[in-house]
Amino acid sequence: MLAVFTLVYALSDTAAAPYERFDPPESISTATPEPDDEPGEDPIDEPIDDPIDDPDDGPVKDPTDDPAEDPVPDYFETGYITIEMEEQEIHQGSLLLVNHDHTFEIPNNLDLVRINDFKTTQFRVQPDSSRLHRSVIEPLDEMMDAFITSTNNRSVVIRSAHRNYDTQRSILNRYISQMGRREALRYAALPGHSEHHTGLAFDFGVMSGNTINAFTGTGNASWFRRNSYKYGFILRYQQSKTRITQTADEPWHYRYVGLPHSALIYQNNWCLEEFIENIRNYTYEEPLEFEYEDVIYGIYFAEGTSVRIPFNTEFEISGNNIDGFIITVVWLEFDTDKIIEV
Repeated sequence: MLAVFTLVYALSDTAAAPYERFDPPESISTATPEPDDEPGEDPIDEPIDDPIDDPDDGPVKDPTDDPAEDPVPDYFETGYITIEMEEQEIHQGSLLLVNHDHTFEIPNNLDLVRINDFKTTQFRVQPDSSRLHRSVIEPLDEMMDAFITSTNNRSVVIRSAHRNYDTQRSILNRYISQMGRREALRYAALPGHSEHHTGLAFDFGVMSGNTINAFTGTGNASWFRRNSYKYGFILRYQQSKTRITQTADEPWHYRYVGLPHSALIYQNNWCLEEFIENIRNYTYEEPLEFEYEDVIYGIYFAEGTSVRIPFNTEFEISGNNIDGFIITVVWLEFDTDKIIEV
């Protein structure tokens, strides 16, 4: 089985552990080539919207007067449990949609780490202080190791990872000064609307001597377009999807969504917007079933904060950054080592 993915940023005790098996509790509530990040002047406005009775006074209570026990929890009758999520958790997870229409407010507890402190593969990161969400480091390390092993190419570098609002504003301002506001917004998002805020996205570059050149995704670098999904990543902005994403073709920009979602997106040639919209059609009663690497997954959407989970299954939950949660359940895992051919 391929490594499982992480959808919740560990703020929810219930859903933080990847694919946690849920045992019956005592009670359950059923209720762009990017320029280097340098500060610059800011010609645009900030777009980010912020009586106790004495026991001796009465007769002794007869135990037979106790009310009947609570009704049997719903999982015995329906096979499902209800988990009540927090409102803020809608904006946490690896399946967040951040674009021109949906903002992302960077939380104080976003679990960012320096890439160079945790990677083991010898790929380069510029600048050295670049950070990503902790959950991205291991799959990124595995992907870069596979790329270098396959192509013997060590020129591909991570050139831009997490950004705060000020850095994003500076980049956009520079693009505005170079090409005008309308064209600049096709390559650089307004502060609050960039995937880089999440720590789940990064840009590739190509090192030549001491110079970082644009990553075009051609030649050896085309390996990423064909293989990144195996490690939980997607090419976020494709030329064929610009009408939907409202962003120009960016062969250098990759985004972590985790498995099996990256494989589902790749096989259907979806952009992230299309994935989010299609999953809305599936419920816990009729999920989307998807098989990948000998595992059958059930994927579905729950609007609001009440999430229904099949009892005694492994599952993960991610907010969509809009109005609800995407739930991924392991329906069936095949043990191919035990298959006997006759």
